Amino acid sequence: MEQSNGARLLFSLMRMRRQLAPLIEAGVGELSHGEYLVLRNVARGRPGGVGEPVRAAKLSELLKVSRPAVTRVLNGLENRGYITRRIDKNDRRSIIVELTEAGRKALEAADEKVLSVADRLAARLGDAHTEKLIELLDRLAEIYKDMAGKMGRGHEEEAR
Repeated sequence: MEQSNGARLLFSLMRMRRQLAPLIEAGVGELSHGEYLVLRNVARGRPGGVGEPVRAAKLSELLKVSRPAVTRVLNGLENRGYITRRIDKNDRRSIIVELTEAGRKALEAADEKVLSVADRLAARLGDAHTEKLIELLDRLAEIYKDMAGKMGRGHEEEAR
């Protein structure tokens, strides 16, 4: 039985995720993949210290993982001196997470390694194919975001 294009797309994306994970994991050096993603999102929340601080609960939402899972990663990062946590003065229920200087340095080192892997992949794929793939993945992300938004609002039929 021949697979639909949707099934082929899904299985291809799943295969890529499985194959990229070890490359990324190796690329982030002393950080685990989860630690890297948390640090990356903490840094993204306040580039240059400007903008809204990142809350621990928001990290859970951004990374699509449970709060206890984020807390475990934050505990490890805090123990290594890569982040600090403090109670939000305006909302004492919220915990604000910030990078330390050591965290910034660890993230920069991991970024260099991850980008080196990405550059090698892009070089093997070639400029034209890389550009096309980026365009298609961006479009796929837009479609997914639209579908997920509709599904979350009870419009499952419209999400198709």
